[in-house]
Amino acid sequence: MLFKSVGINLVGKTFAGDQDLTRELETARSAGPDFVEVCPHNLGVMLGGRLDPGRTKAVERALAAAPLDYTVHAPHRMNLMDLSSLDLHRGALESSVRFASAVGAGVVVCHAGQRFNRRDARHSLEEQLAAERSALWRAGEVAGRLGVTIAVENSYPEPAVLDGERYAYAVRPSELAGQVSEVDHPAVGVCLDVGHAFVAAGFYGFDFVRECAGISPLVRHLHLHDNLGRPDPGGESRISERHAYGLGDLHLPPGRGAIPLEELLQAASFAEPPTCCVELLPDLQHLAGEALQVARRLGDRSSVPAARR
Repeated sequence: MLFKSVGINLVGKTFAGDQDLTRELETARSAGPDFVEVCPHNLGVMLGGRLDPGRTKAVERALAAAPLDYTVHAPHRMNLMDLSSLDLHRGALESSVRFASAVGAGVVVCHAGQRFNRRDARHSLEEQLAAERSALWRAGEVAGRLGVTIAVENSYPEPAVLDGERYAYAVRPSELAGQVSEVDHPAVGVCLDVGHAFVAAGFYGFDFVRECAGISPLVRHLHLHDNLGRPDPGGESRISERHAYGLGDLHLPPGRGAIPLEELLQAASFAEPPTCCVELLPDLQHLAGEALQVARRLGDRSSVPAARR
């Protein structure tokens, strides 16, 4: 098996009421995942970048009661290149690592930083990248002591990036790999989001398989889903319209879009089997069982050609 384990994302937001969380977990469990990826910011355990002890304990109990393993996704708006609020973002990442340790999760995913071109003009890009590296190394020290791996996720080329309002170096997976390599910490690796990379390849014109396979030795966690590789120009926020036109990060079950997943996985050379999270939109959660089966088949099939090389 190419993957260490195959899981699914938890889509609900449960700030209170553990019965709601238990119900969400049971729905996810019924699809048959090895683990569930949870977001502390969706569970109400974090306030001001710090863990709320009482709420965290309640969530720990609810997660422990479900017969599941877990991975963790740090707050989506995390930006370790934001020098105006760096302590806040750094605190949120370190709190996510501590939360992961408390619930027995071995992986914390965090988004790579971005530069807001107008707001951040007073800082150089190199200053911002250096700040991100320093923050990741510091968080890696905490993660290493707790037995957790931080996996930095390649960026999605959202409309603000395509329009030049923001600069996201990690839309190119190879650029993210360079940044993580410079962090040079054993507890810090890469989360390869194949959907993000495929849309980026369609816009920027790089070779998707070569680019992603090239960073595979650094990949510790995989976000697996599908799309048509068509950038979203913005202006229409309803997912039904984006789905109808096949635009952007659709989070379809693997095999329902155009991403050459089998070719990618056969070309990859993972240093160690990554955990693989199938990420579906809330409206597509009824397809979770099918999506997990496809992910496992991809892992099984891809391991055979890789062994023959």
